[in-house]
Amino acid sequence: MNNSTKIIVIGSLLGTLGIAGLAKAISTNQPQLPIAIMPQHHSSTQMINKNVEVNEEKEKLDAANDAETEVNDDKVPTSLSQVGEYGESVYDMAKANDWTKATANLNLLENAAKSVHTKINVQNKTELAQLDSKIAALTKAVTTKNRISAMRDANQVTLIAANITKEFEPKVPVEVTLLDYYGRELEIWSVTGNTSNLKTTASEMRRTWNAVRTSILARGGTVQVQKFDGLVASVEAAKSSKDYARLATPVLDEVDNLEKVFKY
Repeated sequence: MNNSTKIIVIGSLLGTLGIAGLAKAISTNQPQLPIAIMPQHHSSTQMINKNVEVNEEKEKLDAANDAETEVNDDKVPTSLSQVGEYGESVYDMAKANDWTKATANLNLLENAAKSVHTKINVQNKTELAQLDSKIAALTKAVTTKNRISAMRDANQVTLIAANITKEFEPKVPVEVTLLDYYGRELEIWSVTGNTSNLKTTASEMRRTWNAVRTSILARGGTVQVQKFDGLVASVEAAKSSKDYARLATPVLDEVDNLEKVFKY
């Protein structure tokens, strides 16, 4: 074997050994990669899934607690609340001479009143009889498009509903609802020019306001009390139908703010 041939053989042997060594190093390191990474990746996934499950269960519990709180906030049957709301809607539509919407809301009112009979047990059945009688009168007024009569009867419906509501201890005191009723009475009697009824309304408004004023202050409604104090004083000082008419809208607007004190 000459020198050239020896060099070629030796080079081949070295090349072979080098490649084998490299292959051995690679085969030795490769199994360690999944062993080092896979357990750690699996553990992280389990931890994430566990946290997600815990968070989802917590959200479900929180939602359930919120729903329970909302249900217990107000014990007034929905149908009874609707009687007052639809009565007020009929009043607004009659006031605007919109008899199509007045009729639509009257139908809703009648259905709600029927539900009241079946879903609540009022000790004094007289109030339910009064409600039925007043709705019958309201139906006649709406049918004949008698604006003032419809306004009066619709407002009386809200009064009867408010009185029935007392036994359920509503979140918004009945007195606040009555102040809304008296605000509408100011509108009604201002149109007819009945100063005697306007003075009576002013007196009842003062009595009702005095009964609920402290409760509003206790809930932080200082600003609202100051505003309504001024309005009641102005209503008491009113002399003419125009004076009362001018105060009716501010009274109704401010009653909405009084309601908010008890809703938040």
